[in-house]
Amino acid sequence: MAQALTLRLAAACAALLWANAVRAGAWAGDGHAGALEFTAMQAGARFTGRFADFHVDLDFDIAAPAKGRLHVTIATASADTRDLDRDGILKGRDFFWCERHPEATYHAEGFERDGKGWRATGTLTLRGITRQVPVHFEVAPGTDRLAMKGRADVRRLAFGVGQGDWASTEWIGDEVAIAFDLALRPAAAGQ
Repeated sequence: MAQALTLRLAAACAALLWANAVRAGAWAGDGHAGALEFTAMQAGARFTGRFADFHVDLDFDIAAPAKGRLHVTIATASADTRDLDRDGILKGRDFFWCERHPEATYHAEGFERDGKGWRATGTLTLRGITRQVPVHFEVAPGTDRLAMKGRADVRRLAFGVGQGDWASTEWIGDEVAIAFDLALRPAAAGQ
């Protein structure tokens, strides 16, 4: 019983130290210090791509998560799946239509606990269509950075990604998994 009490006390102290280490404030990051990837199915095989050009702004206070804010801007033309043919199709009129929709954005206000991490329920705007998308994430402090890892799931057809023959899920699946692994810095340091 004493050992169980000691373990609970140690866990509570660790949580308190962690909470104090994640200082409240504004954090920022981009494609130079992180990864933003998407994974989908094509012809029965999984493929992964990434966006090289994106910017993340996070306002986070572990003591007041309901006041948190997350804003992400993504240059759709920066999509790279390491397949030139597929990338050309993705950037074209039937998928991202980068010429008309050069950016996708995600915006959420207010976070809530989600297991060991957090959940933000915000809106994703892609191809001019806005839908609600929950994002699950965890944060961990570093000496001068805040690590932020997370995921989201979207259905491409809900955003009109895949027109004409591509609107079928016969060759490309509807479900797309988004994953990110970021090293955010204090926003003032990035200005």
